[in-house]
Amino acid sequence: MRGPSAALLIVTAAVQLTACDTPGTPLRLAPYEFRLAGTDSVFHWPPSSLPVRYYVEPVGQLPEYVASGIVTWQQQFLYGEFRGERVLDSALADVVIQLIGSPPPDAPLTNDPPRIVCEGVTLVPPRVDAGLAKPQFESRLQIELRWFSGPEPSDIVNCLARVTTHEIGHSLGIFAHSADPVDLMFGQPQVSTPSLRDRATVQTLYHVPSDILPWSSTPP
Repeated sequence: MRGPSAALLIVTAAVQLTACDTPGTPLRLAPYEFRLAGTDSVFHWPPSSLPVRYYVEPVGQLPEYVASGIVTWQQQFLYGEFRGERVLDSALADVVIQLIGSPPPDAPLTNDPPRIVCEGVTLVPPRVDAGLAKPQFESRLQIELRWFSGPEPSDIVNCLARVTTHEIGHSLGIFAHSADPVDLMFGQPQVSTPSLRDRATVQTLYHVPSDILPWSSTPP
């Protein structure tokens, strides 16, 4: 696939807890911005791409954080508009998640106050003209996570769990940040699960036509 491409978009977060509500009826809260930065372009996974396949390096508890994050975001939808699953082969993945640096400490998650002791970045690939009806991402989405040495082990693993769920939110197509710290998609998240406004935003996103196709391992 070759064609004009946009510059690589990097969506970052340095992280930090609330409970998740069970969806009942469609929300009417005003969503925050979710479009690709600097454009009017919208991306979300089409039904034909579900379940979205996530590969995560088997380091520490990262696989558990990813599995939990996928379920957390699935629960924000009323009608199964998004589904994800972990795969064990990166060649089969739509989204690849990796830890930069050494393995994190082995500690249980706690309810301690959030601290910013890790960070994450979602790498959104350029779009190309693949001869299809819409531009297509030229490669998989990638998520990179890293943690800072020095803090308590519990603060590190709590942060990694929260930022992993935040970055999975970006991989759904929320390519912007909320300006409200009560939302999981705030630039420096203070909570571990989506707020009602996060839910309203992702529900709105998945009912707006997408004008970008996901990368595919099968040429058109």
